[in-house]
Amino acid sequence: MNKYLPPAGTDLLCENLAGAGFEALSEENIELFKDRLLDMTGCIFGGAIVPEDAFLEGLFKRWGGAEEAPLFARNGRLPLPAAAMLNCITARANDFGNMYFHVLGDRIASHCGETLIPLGLTLADVFGTSGKEFITSNIAAEDLTARVLYTLPSRWPTDMLMVSSAAAALASRYYGLDAKKTKVALSYAATNATDPANSYYDYCQEFKYHNGASAQAGIMACELAKGGWDGLEDPFFGHWGLISMHCKSGGDLPELYEKAFEDLGKVWYTEENFKRGPGGIPTTPAGECGADIRAQIIADKGRLDPESIKSVRTFRSKAMPKNYYANPFVRGDHTNALFSFHFVACCALLRGSVTVRDVQTPAIQADRDLLRLALNMPVEEYENTDGSMSIKLVVEMADGSVYTAEKNALKTRYTYPGKDFIKAKFRDQFEAFGKLPKSRCDKIIELAAKIDTLEDMREYTQLLVI
Repeated sequence: MNKYLPPAGTDLLCENLAGAGFEALSEENIELFKDRLLDMTGCIFGGAIVPEDAFLEGLFKRWGGAEEAPLFARNGRLPLPAAAMLNCITARANDFGNMYFHVLGDRIASHCGETLIPLGLTLADVFGTSGKEFITSNIAAEDLTARVLYTLPSRWPTDMLMVSSAAAALASRYYGLDAKKTKVALSYAATNATDPANSYYDYCQEFKYHNGASAQAGIMACELAKGGWDGLEDPFFGHWGLISMHCKSGGDLPELYEKAFEDLGKVWYTEENFKRGPGGIPTTPAGECGADIRAQIIADKGRLDPESIKSVRTFRSKAMPKNYYANPFVRGDHTNALFSFHFVACCALLRGSVTVRDVQTPAIQADRDLLRLALNMPVEEYENTDGSMSIKLVVEMADGSVYTAEKNALKTRYTYPGKDFIKAKFRDQFEAFGKLPKSRCDKIIELAAKIDTLEDMREYTQLLVI
């Protein structure tokens, strides 16, 4: 333990971040990153269709400033902090991005990809870099974030406090900061961490604002370090450090502290899980239940007539925590839809799946059958036989017939969906955006798969603007 005592551990993390090279990454790191890059690029296009966010572009353009950085899924350029904020908010807008670190056998909820990948693309365009350096910087920043997050006594929703640190870690590579100045930058990112607060329960748009605010915090943190400001001895594990504050003993090191440095520089931890539909990963089994029962009905009756559905009841097993996903779908709008078991179940039942088009407020409000079945229905509790975290759906038809489906909440969550799924997910969001030619879609898919061969990342980023 002695060689890792604060600030030595954080110093090692900063040295590892600053010195990371492409050759140190595994083939799995690189291939997975290519899939995540395409996935998040799709989320940028899908996020650009959210009507509630349309005002932001005009707001930032009215404020103006140096035309430094690109606006993805839009046109024009803005100052780096403004462009990065808008690009990251857009990427998170439908909560459809990749997440979950897998560190030393632990699956850890994380919300870094929806900041790091769009921020990395923005920085790569401004600073100019190769595809290999782009990949390395993103993975190195994720690895530092994952290792620190691993030590937290309670990881969710505290993981969101780490997003601004992740952004600073990434930006430090583009700013060319050495390990010492990187720790300075992390001091300001850690102390200005943005928090999701109660946004999910209240269906507030803060859930996506925090990704943009974290990107801005990371950029500003690097500017302060570059400008000569000093920093904390240890932003994470020092007195009142970001992680130390969460230790029950008020300053002692977390129990897992030393393990966080295992195989540092040899093993690189990144996010690795993909969402099947817009909204939080916990809604996945609800969507699977809806699609399953739709298939049952069509197999029995030849078609599904929405008017023939009398009622839809959604159940969560006792093992599944009661949280905002289990609240009744009451607002009938975009943000409410993203975080509702019952909405997702009803939408998949009626449409076969849940796409970014389906969760937009105008689409929800225009669908009378969806509103009839989804609004104001409670999510009930049931006791399943195996005690697993599961979702069950019971659909009663007007003729008295009843259909049931039950899905385990964890099985799909950690399963890699395959490259065909990721490409189809990208295409669907690109088409929903609808402002660029199909040839652009094909080119993005092509370049994402060989991003490590690009000499200049602008060859990719220029495809993302109108």
